[in-house]
Amino acid sequence: MHSSKKSIHNNNNNKSNMALSPDQQLKPLAPFISSTHHHFAPPQEDEQEDKKNTRIRNLVLCFGCGTALVVILVVIVLVLGFTVYNVQEPKVRLNAVTLLNGTFANNVTNNVTFLADMSVKNPNAFTFRFRNTTTTFYYYGAMIGEGHAPSGKAKARRTIKMNSTFEIIAKKLLGAPNLDRDLVDQALNISSYTRIEGKVKILNIFAREVMVEMNCTVVYNVTTGLVSHGDNCLGNVDI
Repeated sequence: MHSSKKSIHNNNNNKSNMALSPDQQLKPLAPFISSTHHHFAPPQEDEQEDKKNTRIRNLVLCFGCGTALVVILVVIVLVLGFTVYNVQEPKVRLNAVTLLNGTFANNVTNNVTFLADMSVKNPNAFTFRFRNTTTTFYYYGAMIGEGHAPSGKAKARRTIKMNSTFEIIAKKLLGAPNLDRDLVDQALNISSYTRIEGKVKILNIFAREVMVEMNCTVVYNVTTGLVSHGDNCLGNVDI
């Protein structure tokens, strides 16, 4: 009895399977696709994005370096403008002239030696170094004597004093056409020319040559031996 029922059930199943076409047979379910789509960039697009970011960083770096370089150049120009190209002229002054020995009171056969006291004022913010100084003396345009002073240096915003010993040569003085008249007046008008050559060095890098010239007039009293001078010195500076 049971075997007959089982047989009938199997026959029904076979008939059902035979009735379904291959297209009507069950197929596996398709994978679930979410409504929210996620985009995943392929490796090539990632590389291109990295290269683009790298180029942007390089451009920003180059721009920053260029800006820094321009700022440094501006600072250098300002420093040079206030230092190298703004050198103030040193000032030379004749303070006093003193008779050391000799006289023209009785005759003009002996030489006369004087001591000139001069000062160099440096108004700059750096040291002014000068070489040996030469002072030449004239009487009515004729050179009658010469003096020398050693080299030295005037520190920043300081004044240095220097002495120059010079001698008036009697033989050269005798040839002056106005000597007799000046001896009667007991006064000799003597002019001097001082030349100081040196240089200033800014920041121990930039050196500039400086030449200072000074023309003065002094009056030598033949009787007393005193030498008087006024503020009648004319200076010229070549930087």
